[in-house]
Amino acid sequence: MDFPEGVDEDHAVEVITKVAKRLAPKYVFAGYDVEDIEQEAFLIGVAGLAKYEPSRPLENFMYTHINNRLKTFKRDNFYRMDYGSSAQKIQDRKKNLLEPVSIDCLYGVCVSDQTLGEAYIREMLELIDRKLPSNLRRDYLKLQSNSPLPKGRKAKIVEVIELIINGEFNEEG
Repeated sequence: MDFPEGVDEDHAVEVITKVAKRLAPKYVFAGYDVEDIEQEAFLIGVAGLAKYEPSRPLENFMYTHINNRLKTFKRDNFYRMDYGSSAQKIQDRKKNLLEPVSIDCLYGVCVSDQTLGEAYIREMLELIDRKLPSNLRRDYLKLQSNSPLPKGRKAKIVEVIELIINGEFNEEG
């Protein structure tokens, strides 16, 4: 990649990263996390270097460029999948963002068996995470990542998790 005259690679990467991290939380939406938006912003910043004029401060240029492009990115990718038939055009779904949704409609969309199952699993994992003793955490993380674990230690983790889920775990011992 060619960098504009007077701009070195390290400085450009530093400025783009700084601006991307500053703007990303402002543009989080739908299925995009902060990290996703940061990556998108970084790519936008790198592409924007070709338009940079060294007479302007790089940070100001990047802030304006990335901010405007993220607005476009959000506009082009933000629509309500839960409204209307699956064959409906994306443009129509975007228009539907302006229409209020009834509580009944939201409940019908948000409460499927899969969504409830995912919510229950997330709730159980949060409960385990809160109540699991610190001396078992390392083995629990190994178990989560399917890393090898001796049978005895695995049995101990499973026993404690069952007690936590059943509400029978005594945190003192």
